[in-house]
Amino acid sequence: MAGRVFSLSFGLGAFLLGLTAVYLGLSQDRLLHLKDEYGVILPFSHESPPVVIDLAKDIKYVGSREHEVEHFQNIFYGEDTSGVRRFAPPIAVQPLKGSTIDATRPGAWCPQGLGDVFPFTSRVANISENCLSLRVARPGDTKPDAKLPVMVWIHGGGHALGSASEILYKPDGLVKQAVADGQPLIFVAINYRLGFFGFAISKALIDAKQTNAGLHDQRRALEWVRDNIEAFGGDPDKVTAVGQSVGAADISLHLASYEGKRGVPFQQAIMMSGSPGLNFNTKSDLVANNTAAVAREVGCVENDSQSVETLNCLRKVSIETLANISVSTARAARPPFGEAFFYPMYDGDILTDRPSRLVRAGKFTRGIPIIASWVSNDGAWYAAPTISTDQEVLDTFGLWLYALSEPTKARLLELYPIEDFEGMVRLDYDGSISPQYYRAAQLNRDLWFTCPILEFAWQYVRNGGVEKSHMHLYEHNSTRYAPSFEMMGVQMWRVAHLSDIPYVLNAQHLERADNSEKQLQLSKAISTKIVKFVTSGVPEDRWPAAFANATMGDLKGEFPNKLSLQLLGGPHHNMPITIDKSGDEDTGTAAEQAVRWEKLFGRCEFINSDKVRAEIGT
Repeated sequence: MAGRVFSLSFGLGAFLLGLTAVYLGLSQDRLLHLKDEYGVILPFSHESPPVVIDLAKDIKYVGSREHEVEHFQNIFYGEDTSGVRRFAPPIAVQPLKGSTIDATRPGAWCPQGLGDVFPFTSRVANISENCLSLRVARPGDTKPDAKLPVMVWIHGGGHALGSASEILYKPDGLVKQAVADGQPLIFVAINYRLGFFGFAISKALIDAKQTNAGLHDQRRALEWVRDNIEAFGGDPDKVTAVGQSVGAADISLHLASYEGKRGVPFQQAIMMSGSPGLNFNTKSDLVANNTAAVAREVGCVENDSQSVETLNCLRKVSIETLANISVSTARAARPPFGEAFFYPMYDGDILTDRPSRLVRAGKFTRGIPIIASWVSNDGAWYAAPTISTDQEVLDTFGLWLYALSEPTKARLLELYPIEDFEGMVRLDYDGSISPQYYRAAQLNRDLWFTCPILEFAWQYVRNGGVEKSHMHLYEHNSTRYAPSFEMMGVQMWRVAHLSDIPYVLNAQHLERADNSEKQLQLSKAISTKIVKFVTSGVPEDRWPAAFANATMGDLKGEFPNKLSLQLLGGPHHNMPITIDKSGDEDTGTAAEQAVRWEKLFGRCEFINSDKVRAEIGT
C-alpha cells in the first residue's frame, strides 16, 4: 500500500510541477528537460506515442515524441548484472514473443558516484546493476524500410562516469539537422558497466574469462544494434561507432580485440579525443592491485585476494556498499572523478597484448574508415592552476605515468620549453597564472590524447587497416562551456576536454553555456560534417585525408613527415590545413602557423617512440 501511495503522490506532484512550469512560462526545451529527468507530465499534450513493431520477433516498442524526433529509451540489450552475473560478460536479453516494451523514459545508470559533475551535465541520482540498456532516437515518422545509417554513441567519463541518458548527449539537434541536410540518420546511445563493476580484474576473473566486462557490454550493445535496428528503420550494415574520450579509446580497443580475428559490429568509426593511449600501463598489475584493495576494504579477503573465494564474496556484497567504497577509493587516489583507477586491462582474452603492440603488428580488424580527433586544450583539467615549477609540471601526470625514467622526464621538459607558453597568460581574465600551467596542460594533452591519436591513426594506415583516403583527423578549437568554466573559477581551461561534444551533436540549448547565434551556427556546421561522414563515409570534399600525400617510403617510417587535418572552430573557423616536418613555424597561413606552434612532429615522435611507449605501458 505504501508503494502505491508513493507512486500516486509522485505522479500528482509531477503533474502539478508540469502545470506550474507552463504557468511560469518555462521554455519548451526546459519543459522537455523536466519530462526527461523527472517524469514531469506535460499538460494538454494529446500526441500519440510512436510505436515500433518488430514483426520478425513479435515485439512492440512504445516510445515518446519531442517535436520532430522520436525517442525509445531504456531498451535492455543485456540481462541484470547483479549477484552471480556481477563482472561476467553480458547475457543477451530475449524478450518473449508478444512483448510490449515501455521505452518512454530513461532507465538507471550503471553504478557510479552520485551527485553533480559539471554545471552543464546531469545529476547522477539513479543507479542499478540492471543497467545494460540503450536509447534510440530517429526522425519522426521513420518508415520501417527506411534503411537509415546509424550512429552509435559510446560515452566517455574515464570509465568512472556517464550514461546514455546524460543530458549532454541529447541527440535531438543532431537528428533534426541531419534531416534538414537531406541525410537523415538514427542515433543510438548505450550504457555499459563502469569502474569496479566494469573493469575489476583478478586471477580468478581471468581464469573464468570474466574480465573487461565494460568492453563486452559495448560489443553486446553494438550486436543488439546489428540484430534489431532494422525494425526501427535503420541499416545494420551502415553503423558508425562514435566514442568520446575513453569511449573513443574503447573503439580502438575493439578494433584490436581478439587480434582482429572476430571483426567488429560496426563499419565506420569516429574517435573523439581518445585512443589506446588513454589505457596506460595496460599489462601492469595496477588495476589488479586496485581490485584487491577494494576487496579488502569490503572484507572479502581472508588469505588470497586473487582467489575464487574472494570473487564469490564480492558478488554477495550489496551494490550500495561496493559502489560507495570503490568510488570513494578511486576518487581519493585519482581526484576528482576516479578515472584511470579501473579501466580495460590485458587479460589474454579480448586483449592479448598492449594495444600499441597489437596495432603495430597489424593484429586488428581491417577496413574501418575512421575520423580521429583531439581538442585544443584537452589536457587543461589535468593541471592545477597553481602550478609554478618544473617538478609540479611533471607531477601532473606522475600518478598515471609512474614508470617514466628521469631522462624521459628531462627530455619532455626540453621539448616543451616554458618560453613557448608565456604568450598564453591572460592576467586580466585568468588571474595570476604561471606559464607553467599552460605548459603542463599542453604536455598532458599530448601524452593523453594528441600523440596517441596520431600514433594509432598512422599505424592503422601503415599496417594495412585502411587506405590512406579513409583516415581523417580534426582539431577542435571552440567551446560553449565558457560561462560554466567562469562560474567554476577555471576559465583558464579554455577549449577543454568535452568541448566538441555539443558541436558534434548540434546541441541547440545547453544549461549554463554559450547559446549565442554564432555558436549555434558553428554547431550546425560541424554537426553537418560529422553526419555526412556517418551517412556517406566522406566528411566533406574539402576535408583532406590525414596522410594523403604519404609515399610508400613514408609509410615505412615510424611517424609521418606530413599530415593534413580539419581545424574546426576558433579564430580560423572551419578549414583544412596541411603541415610537414620541415615546415617553418612562421610560414604558411595563420591557421597552419597555429598548428605548427604545437610542434606535433618533434614532440609526438618522442612520445610515440618505442622507449617512451614501453615506459607508459600503452
